[in-house]
Amino acid sequence: MVLTILVVTRYGAHAAPFLFAFDEFAEDVDAELVEYDGTHARCIEDVLDAAISECEDGYILRLDDDELPSDEMRWWIRKRVYECDDHWAFPRLNLYPDADHFITNPPLWPDLQTRLSVKAKAGGRTGIHAGSPYGTGQVAPCAIEHHKFLVRSVAARRQLVADYESIQTGAGVFFSPFSVPEDFQVQTAPRSEAIRVES
Repeated sequence: MVLTILVVTRYGAHAAPFLFAFDEFAEDVDAELVEYDGTHARCIEDVLDAAISECEDGYILRLDDDELPSDEMRWWIRKRVYECDDHWAFPRLNLYPDADHFITNPPLWPDLQTRLSVKAKAGGRTGIHAGSPYGTGQVAPCAIEHHKFLVRSVAARRQLVADYESIQTGAGVFFSPFSVPEDFQVQTAPRSEAIRVES
């Protein structure tokens, strides 16, 4: 089946290197890339179903424009291990305070993100931070790397919390650890201690 890598982006200052990396990743794993303009959306969920409609039938892997597949995830996708099921979640490494460490506090680890599904199960998320209406799915033995805390300033991330809060009460403040870990006592571990796929 066709694999599409989908990214909804607002083309922020941080995005260009990630979008370039997605081109390379798509070529590496023999996937199509759909880059959807979310510039005028309040949040990704506002346009996610429209973005999914641009993808071919098959599997859709959605990545944000501040995320990258880990090396382990690249291997797992390249080997098409996901084809044994139709709905997958990935632990997400929230990298902080540098690219060699990740936050280990719940809810920032394992921070399961349901991101790879057949097209029929890829959408249906209509609210901020909405989970998949089809459940979490199988948990993949590899992780997405989240670079948000490294490429966006603290001020920009505080503004994101305020923006979410203005759309839906609680959507910013309740989830603020996901945007401003500087305001919390977080524990970190070396990237080398993260989950790894067996090769």
